[in-house]
Amino acid sequence: MRRLSLILLASLFSTIYCLPASAANETLINEVELNPPGTDSGREKVELYNPSNSTIDVSGWTISSTRGTAATVVINQGTTIPTKGYLIVGSDSQQWLDNTGEVVQLMNDSGMLIDSVGHFSDEDNDEATWQRSPDGEDDWVFSSNTLGGANFGTLVSGPESPLAIAPEHTIQPNPSSSINSSVGVSPEIQSSQNLTIAFIDVGQGDSILVILPNTKTLLIDGGERESSGKVLATLREHGLSRIDVVVATHPHADHIGGLIDVIKNVDVGQVLDSGQVHTTQTFEDFLDAIEMKQIPLKSVREGYSINLDPTVKIDVLNPPVSLPDGADNEAELNDNSVVLKLTYGEFSALLTGDMQEINEARLVFENVTTLDADVLKAGHHGSRTSSSSPFLNAVTPEVVIISVGAGNTYGHPHQEALDRISAAGTEHLFRTDVDGTITLTANSSTSEYSILTETSRKTIDVLKSEIVCWHLQ
Repeated sequence: MRRLSLILLASLFSTIYCLPASAANETLINEVELNPPGTDSGREKVELYNPSNSTIDVSGWTISSTRGTAATVVINQGTTIPTKGYLIVGSDSQQWLDNTGEVVQLMNDSGMLIDSVGHFSDEDNDEATWQRSPDGEDDWVFSSNTLGGANFGTLVSGPESPLAIAPEHTIQPNPSSSINSSVGVSPEIQSSQNLTIAFIDVGQGDSILVILPNTKTLLIDGGERESSGKVLATLREHGLSRIDVVVATHPHADHIGGLIDVIKNVDVGQVLDSGQVHTTQTFEDFLDAIEMKQIPLKSVREGYSINLDPTVKIDVLNPPVSLPDGADNEAELNDNSVVLKLTYGEFSALLTGDMQEINEARLVFENVTTLDADVLKAGHHGSRTSSSSPFLNAVTPEVVIISVGAGNTYGHPHQEALDRISAAGTEHLFRTDVDGTITLTANSSTSEYSILTETSRKTIDVLKSEIVCWHLQ
């Protein structure tokens, strides 16, 4: 019941309204701030995004509200939006957008309708904004303000279409007339061409930090409760004070324990999990931390995707769709771990949590062509119950990484798993108990990726199945 109540709470954060899709190559209304915190008398903002590969001149274009008394903002002459850039249009003094049921329309200087979005409501005048899905489709989510940057509100897209939820309260808008606006162009996101994946040494547990090229972040698991210090230190090393998405692969303490203090001490945009529940105090504390910070919580299934950076595809391959929310079968918690596949240019990585042979076999049977990956994070700390031969033969990894604690009482990694990994032709095996934190960097402009180990400070450069060089840091 506790888990169900949190899911219902998350659904309130994820009210979605849909309209016909805009042309993919047109300027898009990307984010709408109906009211800044604590005010109902102006300073509303609409963010435009240019997804094309050329600069767009928006001189004389208009953005109009249609709810109640219509109001129009005219964009100043000489205003352009750079390729993949943002433009924030705002009214400084008068109310422009209504709080309830607002529809916003964008027209060019010839009066042609370019985009129309809504209906949007914001009864609480809080800091949240309505944000379009980063893929440009007409999925919208009400989430924390990202004006001037890529949206993280619509983090998860799934095969089902969510229902629109009508507002419960009506706020009477103040009348306003047509107004001119001052506009500002926010700088493009300071992105890089690097995808960074850090397999954090948290002892006998899992924790993986992913930093995407556009600087959005994903933290997958956090090790045991006492591992939170190492995870937080790793975030600081990378200059991070926010995690856009936290993924709890399954509710065992060696995966979610360290997330508790991370959630308490770091700004977190959303938490995703497998939907499974557990009876432990650690799991209760995990839910308490999420509830205390009022972070949206959503369970994911095979077929979902996480949309944080348009250059990186993040697909959910497990748990299966058939797994019900609230499942509490201890024997299946590991096997129903959230499994993610990251694809960036020619590089790919498969991160398997503690998935075991049953769902490995299911994936080989159903999705064998999607399993191929350059890097595999071995399931369940190198246990004999994971890394089956058919699965390894489908993945064909060049690199396998095992997250495991030195001298652990489970005997991980088991020799049977190590033998199968070797027999599959894996070229490089890394272990956190030997190598410490293992940091991988991939660049979209080359077919090469590098791996740095904490203990030896050595970097290996991998060029599509061939070792190129070793060099000391």
